[in-house]
Amino acid sequence: MNKLLKLYDSTGRWGNIILLALLIITGLFNRLLLAVKYRFPDYIVEILLIIAAFYIVRRIFKRDVFEIGKQKIFKTLMIAGIVLRLLFAVHDMIDRPVQDSDYEKHEKLGMRMATEGEFYDFSGIELRNFRQPGLPAVFAAGLFIYNSPLTFSIIMILFSFGVLISGYYLFRDTGNIAGLIAFGYIAISPNMLFMASNSNTQLSFFFFIILLFIVLKNYTGKFYQLVLIGILLTAEMYVRFNFLMILILVPFLIEKHKDENLFHALKKLAVIYISFLIFYSPWIYRNYLLFGEVRLMPTTGLGMYSSNVTTDPKRVGDYNGIPDSVIAKYDKLPEMEFDKALQKETFDFIKSNPDVIIKGMPFKMIKYSGRQDWTISYFFQYTDYPLDPYTEGFFQSIENLFFWIILFFPFLFLYRNKKLSSLSVYILWAYLIYTMALMPISETRSRYNFPYILFPVFAVALIGKREDEDKDEYNLIKPK
Repeated sequence: MNKLLKLYDSTGRWGNIILLALLIITGLFNRLLLAVKYRFPDYIVEILLIIAAFYIVRRIFKRDVFEIGKQKIFKTLMIAGIVLRLLFAVHDMIDRPVQDSDYEKHEKLGMRMATEGEFYDFSGIELRNFRQPGLPAVFAAGLFIYNSPLTFSIIMILFSFGVLISGYYLFRDTGNIAGLIAFGYIAISPNMLFMASNSNTQLSFFFFIILLFIVLKNYTGKFYQLVLIGILLTAEMYVRFNFLMILILVPFLIEKHKDENLFHALKKLAVIYISFLIFYSPWIYRNYLLFGEVRLMPTTGLGMYSSNVTTDPKRVGDYNGIPDSVIAKYDKLPEMEFDKALQKETFDFIKSNPDVIIKGMPFKMIKYSGRQDWTISYFFQYTDYPLDPYTEGFFQSIENLFFWIILFFPFLFLYRNKKLSSLSVYILWAYLIYTMALMPISETRSRYNFPYILFPVFAVALIGKREDEDKDEYNLIKPK
């Protein structure tokens, strides 16, 4: 068992090293191409920021600045995060960006739940299991309390503050530079600050994930912790369908309870799984009433079709939409049959055009390593400022510097350090297994890489001490 756990730990570490290397390589290629070939000023600036980020990270390693002596800096970042969020909250109360695309749909679904008692999306055909109901349900609850368009903004602002406060409690006692980078990003990065300005599921998902990491960080095997883990896994599943984080709890618990027999760890795992099923059962039961089958998985055919069925390799992994002719072809089918039909069309296309998919994989990775600019560009696209190109460029430059630091730092650290705690390995595997599941079948635009792109630096920040060691050296963040 110990050998299997060591293999699991090593695979998670090397998997993230390779993944980060790919993100760095494809990200650099993309930025250099746009800077050299098209001479876009913002990409030229980003090349300079990439050099600056690498220099900063290299200096940290060269000078062995891994421990943080003053914890006040976390409180300072917390205060800065609160002030900045208040400013953006005031702005959103006055001039919130017009909600479009998925953001608008989340709000419409919330209104339907509040007024009609129904939950369905409409894309030429009625879909009742296409989106997870978590964020719309929170919107619906808010509308019952205060029936106003401001409710959506208030709820997203509350989630933003929730991420800040929970992030503080997760990293405040880490005492290392990785914890400072991680919390610094949460507190003041433009991507995080602008995120509450749109009704996205990434922010609410991130909130529950941080709470989960807090519980796992303080895990001692108590019954209430097991139930709470099950509840938090349910909450993140209600918001975004990610069952993979439940599966990789198995080696985490086995390693945590390695001094007891295997059955002891499995009993703990059973409590978590039972808790999860109890709290997720209303959605399972609702789906059973609708479709006559037990169903955890949402409708996936549209997403698979949209991101794979294209003859242009550059568009693989993008959102390409579903042609009206295809919708008309299947619009009389029940949802599950409609889903299966689109999946079949997708697989048939892939079998007939494997070259397109193979050629498209580098472009998928390039999209995955794209800037975390989706919140910033959205904000300025749907608000009106006379100097918006310069203001947007300023915020984007700050975000770009953060982006490359959170890529370079964990890559270099993981490459030089083999000693990881069970929580660090769990977080690394959460990123790795999600990416491996996403890459072959789904969209890989940069917003799908959030908040997972932060997981490697989270893992380094929470490296802590292994369960089978008492040496103080494991509390250090210093590479050997």
